[in-house]
Amino acid sequence: MEAPKYPINHHGTTASTAPAATPAPSPLSLSLNPRYRGAANAGEMAGALARPRNASDDRINELPEVLLSDILSRLGIAEAARTVVLSTRLRDAWLATPLRLDDLELPVPARGKVPSIEPWTARADVVTRALASHPGPVALFRLSRTSFRGRVPAAEAWFRKLAAKRAREVSLCFSPEWCHDALADPLLGCPTLQVLALGKCHLSDAGASAAAAAALTELTLSETCISEAAVQSVLSGCPALRSLVLKHVHGLQRIRVSSCRSLVLLGVWHYKQLDEITVEDAPCLERLLGNMRLNAAITVTGAPKLTAFGYAVVSIPHLFHGERAPQGVNKGLRAPIHSVKILAISVKFSSKKDMEKVMSLLDSFPCLETLHFQSSDYRSGADKDCTTVSDYIQKRYPIRCVARYLKSVILECEQHNPGMLEFACFLLARAHVLQFMRIQSEMCDIPKWVTEQQNLLSQSNMASLEAEVVFEGMKQRKDFTIEGVNALSDPFDGGINILGH
Repeated sequence: MEAPKYPINHHGTTASTAPAATPAPSPLSLSLNPRYRGAANAGEMAGALARPRNASDDRINELPEVLLSDILSRLGIAEAARTVVLSTRLRDAWLATPLRLDDLELPVPARGKVPSIEPWTARADVVTRALASHPGPVALFRLSRTSFRGRVPAAEAWFRKLAAKRAREVSLCFSPEWCHDALADPLLGCPTLQVLALGKCHLSDAGASAAAAAALTELTLSETCISEAAVQSVLSGCPALRSLVLKHVHGLQRIRVSSCRSLVLLGVWHYKQLDEITVEDAPCLERLLGNMRLNAAITVTGAPKLTAFGYAVVSIPHLFHGERAPQGVNKGLRAPIHSVKILAISVKFSSKKDMEKVMSLLDSFPCLETLHFQSSDYRSGADKDCTTVSDYIQKRYPIRCVARYLKSVILECEQHNPGMLEFACFLLARAHVLQFMRIQSEMCDIPKWVTEQQNLLSQSNMASLEAEVVFEGMKQRKDFTIEGVNALSDPFDGGINILGH
């Protein structure tokens, strides 16, 4: 059930009635339409289907082969394997159909039916047989639950075969016990590859320098070992790259993305300290997403279309094994970014020190129109520097983006957070063109709490007469995907878990 919404002041709105959705055509009807991929000649199909038939006639054998191939390509691998036994022509069409292999669709023997073979081993054997038996190209190779339990040579044999079969999409998202050192270099030399997602693998400097994936548009490296030099080589060898995601990549102290003239989305998630994140000469870059800690030096130049940035992590809630707390002044952004209109920040509202950093950070984005804040205050208690921030923010000089351009603010916290509500009052009193503020909290399920906060905010001298403040409950977040964020005009306002990806 949708969480209740509590606006402070109501503006009359008329709910529009959405037009009835048009039923999607069936897979077969898509195949019969010559406008769709792989469709056969319309006249040939019409003639084959219109001639009178006896009950014993085999209509399948008279359908054009391109149509049979198109039908099979729309089935899962298990369904396709069962279908091809119907006729010789279907078997021939299957061998010519690009393979779509997703291990979520693979039949696996139940535990105990095959003695001494674990389910993950049986599934891996099915994958190996499927690649070996299918002579055609590979349209899709996606694994999310298949494990080799450290059998690296078998995994590397897969990579070589996928490159030889001119794969178009390869996605490997494994659990931690997979093969940490499997060398994925052959995939970088595949000229037909369009989408590549690697997890728990390794890319060598030599393999990266030979990268020739001219058609690659999406690259995701998750917990993959790669050097700084190899990253540059990969970017140079993938001129069509539009999306690059680096998640917990090992071996990097600096991330430098230079002269990627087709790059639209850059994602950076890291749990070890980075000294530097640099973006240069990226004329098409629109979004820089991830969990970018301000103890790294962040420089963005030559990216005039960059409109969305975040999360900027002001507060570091906890340290990982082997990581030391940063010393001294945070490096943060090296220069203002005037093009950014949407900014997301993670901060402890209870910390005066961190709120001072937020104020300075806002000066680096002078043309902001939308602000997202996610609280990193936790239930375990306040920090030792916890203090009321109101004295500081009341004395703060005017912030250009807040006073002139800020139109929308979203504040999110799990529990009651006085510091966040005081900051909301600060924004309401200074944002002259503010139109909308949303406060999301688990506390919004308690009407009494909502009423108390409404009364608090109503005492603010609101700079904008058009501002509407709404209280909402927390929403269940969806997993991050490139396709998901690309579908949103504001990547932080679609319920996608960007900060915790």
